[in-house]
Amino acid sequence: MWTMLGISTFLFLSCFSVGFAQNPGTAPVVDEGYPPFWDQINGDIAEYPVKNGKSVINVWNYLDRLKIYKILITETNKYFVQFGKNNTGNVLWALALFYGKLYETARFSEPTNTFVCAYEAGSPGCISINSGWGGISFYVVTMNFLGAVEAGLFKDAPHEVELVAAEEHRSEFCYSIEECRALYPQAMDVATRFYKYLLSRKPSSFLSDVPVYDTDEDTAITYMWEAHQAALDVSRPKLSYIWQYSSKAERDFANDFLTAIQFCEAAVYRPYFKSSSEFLVGYPHRLLTDQENPIIAKDFSAREKAQLSTVKLISNMNKVTGGQFLTVWKKAMNTSKVSQALARMFINGLLLIPISL
Repeated sequence: MWTMLGISTFLFLSCFSVGFAQNPGTAPVVDEGYPPFWDQINGDIAEYPVKNGKSVINVWNYLDRLKIYKILITETNKYFVQFGKNNTGNVLWALALFYGKLYETARFSEPTNTFVCAYEAGSPGCISINSGWGGISFYVVTMNFLGAVEAGLFKDAPHEVELVAAEEHRSEFCYSIEECRALYPQAMDVATRFYKYLLSRKPSSFLSDVPVYDTDEDTAITYMWEAHQAALDVSRPKLSYIWQYSSKAERDFANDFLTAIQFCEAAVYRPYFKSSSEFLVGYPHRLLTDQENPIIAKDFSAREKAQLSTVKLISNMNKVTGGQFLTVWKKAMNTSKVSQALARMFINGLLLIPISL
């Protein structure tokens, strides 16, 4: 069996050997901006239209999903004051920023035409029901939101909430607490647990006259990542046929990326604003096609090539070992806080590859 040191060293060296390869393209600049159109919404449920006494949310619209993320972050910011200035320490930033990145890279578009749906004359458009990334994002944001509702995060909201169901692929998605709980009770339990934990926290001190709640950092992060993974566990097998609309290269990358993310989650990776922004610098800026090798494509940066190669390596190692690589990694992460810290050092080492390469 591999030791924690052996696994970490192998991954560390593998990632850096990829990251320092020559870059024939243009390297990106770290963009610590918010998701597109973030400044155009308030983070208030009252922004949604009211029909028949209910706030109506079209979860197949980019802006409506974005509002959910801003609402969740706005409502939970007080529990994370001590983890980052200006509300940058909220553990939900990783989900919100990744959602924005998927939109920016046209991964919510109709697979047969990347200019349809996700982009409408420069304004936020719809999310294609045939987008594999759109389907996965649906479960992540919906289960977080419904879990928050069930936990009582919005008990003072003036109206009940109704999610608008799309007719196409209707049986592949759930649109209410009752429906999602009947189909995926374990995933809903994990999502609700995260918000119940936050609601159970109490002010324990003050920071510049602002109440600081007794939120345990590792517990909050662990619960958030476990809720995220529970949503992925539901969506990945259920939406496998929808991925057939995408290129094989994009499907393979999605599988590799989501597998690699499990290693980060097991290490209780800090999903704050800055760390999440840095991580996403390496996320491919466009969809992958079957007519190219992205590792040698001129328009991919060193950071993008490093991430593409690294997630492929980690995913392949996990396949070759029949999933034992991830199992051993998780056991190592559960051994001690030191193991988790070493693993996060490895992940951060990859992220800190000079952007000027």
